[in-house]
Amino acid sequence: MATLLLRRFLLAASCLGVGGGAAAQEPPAGSAILAGRDPDAFGSLPRTLQDDTRQVFSVTGRWETREWNFALASVALILVTGLTLDRPVDKAMLTSSPSSPWGRAARFVSPLGSTPGVLAAVGIYIAGAAFRSPGIRATGTDAMVAIAIAEIAIVLPLKLLVGRSRPNAGEGTHAFNPFSGDVSFPSGHTTVSFALASVISGHAQRPWVSWTAYGVAGLVGLARVQERSHFFSDVVAGGLIGTFVGRTVVSRNQTLRDPGGSRVVVTLTPALLDGGLGLCLTARF
Repeated sequence: MATLLLRRFLLAASCLGVGGGAAAQEPPAGSAILAGRDPDAFGSLPRTLQDDTRQVFSVTGRWETREWNFALASVALILVTGLTLDRPVDKAMLTSSPSSPWGRAARFVSPLGSTPGVLAAVGIYIAGAAFRSPGIRATGTDAMVAIAIAEIAIVLPLKLLVGRSRPNAGEGTHAFNPFSGDVSFPSGHTTVSFALASVISGHAQRPWVSWTAYGVAGLVGLARVQERSHFFSDVVAGGLIGTFVGRTVVSRNQTLRDPGGSRVVVTLTPALLDGGLGLCLTARF
């Protein structure tokens, strides 16, 4: 794919290049675009959200043994974590130093699990539309849709139904009062961050992008545990929910798009800048 540099920012010892590919390939027969509906068009977003929500809640009907085994293992992981790790981890947080390196890093990225994370998804979509990049725009669409489904359709109902008290309430690890207004389980911040990370990972073609995205999402969860806003099992559940929804949304929507125009390729290369050496982060789409 030929690279066309559209924009470069020089900040400290880094640069950013955004490129576009050659002429887009013809969409496959039977695609949503040929059927008259682009899933990433602004006017199609409500329909995309509706269809993806239906997909998330119906996909289990098409699961095979491997998927069911993974789902059961995930539930078991949440239960084991809650029974064995919630209390000791929360106790350790009482004596942990918030000024530790990982503590500072966790607090720095923690907002990505709330409004800034949602704004990041919206910003990705707007950037894709502004630069006429199908790949960037598709990433923004999937991020917005995945966050909305995970938070509104899954996390909020679970919070009300489970009614778990937060660690800082001092009621212990097994205080569950459905419809009481206690909303510790699952962690919404962690759900948002992992939904965003799974979408970015699904659209990127570099393992280090996936590791970075999931690593940042994990720090968001750790920050919530350190702040004693959530138990460890709340964070584990949020991470699993966000990842499941994000991967499901990307998998479905990518089948509706032109395979040649919906991928984001990220590379990191050395660069010679004024005043010294740096790194060049290049996104090709």
